[in-house]
Amino acid sequence: MKHIEHDRLYTDLQYRYDYVASMIGFTREDQELIKKSGTVVAGLVPTIVDAVYDKLYQYDITWKHFAQDQEGLEVQTSSSNDEKNVTMGSEVIKFRKNMLTKYLKKLVTAEWNLSFIKYLDWVGHIHTTTPLKKSSINVEYIHCNALLGYVAAVVVGALQKATEWDDDTRDQIVNAYNKFFWLQNDFFSRYYVKDRVLTDGEKKAVALEEEHKENAVRRELRSESMLNALVGIAAGLALGSIGYKYLGSS
Repeated sequence: MKHIEHDRLYTDLQYRYDYVASMIGFTREDQELIKKSGTVVAGLVPTIVDAVYDKLYQYDITWKHFAQDQEGLEVQTSSSNDEKNVTMGSEVIKFRKNMLTKYLKKLVTAEWNLSFIKYLDWVGHIHTTTPLKKSSINVEYIHCNALLGYVAAVVVGALQKATEWDDDTRDQIVNAYNKFFWLQNDFFSRYYVKDRVLTDGEKKAVALEEEHKENAVRRELRSESMLNALVGIAAGLALGSIGYKYLGSS
């Protein structure tokens, strides 16, 4: 029988992940299967993202959160809770769709190390109100849980229709994703379900770790934005030089 240190489950993120992954049976082989699905999932991402936001649009109680400032984006609406002003073409929906797209792509490309575990934890963290966040958005757990279940159903449903693998491989990949979404759900629930009260020392240690995690993720997101901007500038310069070559010489 393996001994599990109770308190470390609430103060040590890697330790918590290792325990939950072990209990679920999520292994290195599952990680590799998810990576293996990358070429197929990449083509499904736009459809999955659209399906998720179509679902969110069906309910005012979920859509209203997009009328609030997001982590990384200030929302411009006539009223802080006027969800009717938010449409599929609104900047905030484009922003959130882009974040979900990055999440799905990162899932099939990232190395499964502490940095990625912190990213998965950050995904759960940004939906809650904490002193470390720039935005005050707070999505109740009932909606996070329901949406994550829907995302899992959409992804798994799409994978089950894939014809790129034999039946056995497809079943293994689907199983790996099922386990993963339970892991992701735990990274949401740890910010909502209070199983124990932390001591003052533990609170300080966790707060410091959270601050480091937030800063690391923000740096990564800024780096991705800068890279995209540089690619755009380079493309613009290239097109400009081509235009000059063919138009300026005429």
